[in-house]
Amino acid sequence: MAAKSFEVTVVSKEGPLWKGQAFQVEVPAIGGGMTFLAGHASALVILSKGEMKVKAEKDLAFSIEGGFASFDRNRLVVAVDSGRED
Repeated sequence: MAAKSFEVTVVSKEGPLWKGQAFQVEVPAIGGGMTFLAGHASALVILSKGEMKVKAEKDLAFSIEGGFASFDRNRLVVAVDSGRED
């Protein structure tokens, strides 16, 4: 059975960082990390400084400086104060 994917958009104040389909996204949330998978319940999470990992056709990692993540209807939007792909 193939893993299900969901739409992900990562943006910073400077502009878009990445957009695509992912199978899993791990974010550094306030109070501990959080992992999103397809079908996740709606959530709004405040992010802390740390590493965000995206498992997609090509795995990615981003160093981020806080912000928020919003998951709804199989779409994840991650808006960071500052970030860069590692």
